[in-house]
Amino acid sequence: MGLFGSIGSKSKVKAANKKVQAALGNDDSAQAETLLSEAMSVYELIASDSSAFKDALYNWGMALLYTARLKQGDEAKGLYEEAGKKFSYCLVAKADYLAAALDWGVALMELAALKDETEKEASYVLAKEKLTLADSIQKGVASYNFACLHAVHGDFDACKEALELARDYKNLPDEEDILNDADMQVAKTQVWFNDFIASINAPEPEEKTEQEDGSEEEPDETEYSKVKVRTKDYKVEYDKKQ
Repeated sequence: MGLFGSIGSKSKVKAANKKVQAALGNDDSAQAETLLSEAMSVYELIASDSSAFKDALYNWGMALLYTARLKQGDEAKGLYEEAGKKFSYCLVAKADYLAAALDWGVALMELAALKDETEKEASYVLAKEKLTLADSIQKGVASYNFACLHAVHGDFDACKEALELARDYKNLPDEEDILNDADMQVAKTQVWFNDFIASINAPEPEEKTEQEDGSEEEPDETEYSKVKVRTKDYKVEYDKKQ
């Protein structure tokens, strides 16, 4: 593909990506689906030798993932599976493609919830595999997702530990999203859960410094302890990193 063709493809993909983002912020499911469909019609036209192809492939997977959330039953299952294929191709092109590994894990988790008991565990096993890959690429990035995986398996000690890691790595979703997360509903019955939620906004303890004579120096009263900052982009701003 020539230089001008490549530039044109990048421009088209960028415009399609904006449609995907607009769909995420649209409360009208019909309008959101239309935007996602329009974006996907662009992605499928991008040539594989274009410099924009990898970006198109990943965002195509995301558009399929978001569309699956608007559907039910077998149609949703098929879309989740197609999203997974797009993410798998991304990892073929770039073995350490963080976003593809993590979001493939997310897609598999959501797909598992739609499957019957005989098929559910296979999706969870694959999800764990992809989340482990993501965590090996960037330590802690999949902590919250692991917490969800542990919660649905009733391993609440591991769930608590993973939530604490996600908090410490500042990879937690908003508090409201945690409370409404379907995978977290059973964890909410645990005695430690409310304390964990309270800890999200708890100020960090002030550190005492030791003076030369060995006594502890009192902190300056004019300074305030740092407060943990939670980020909404708990899955990382992928487009800026890839």
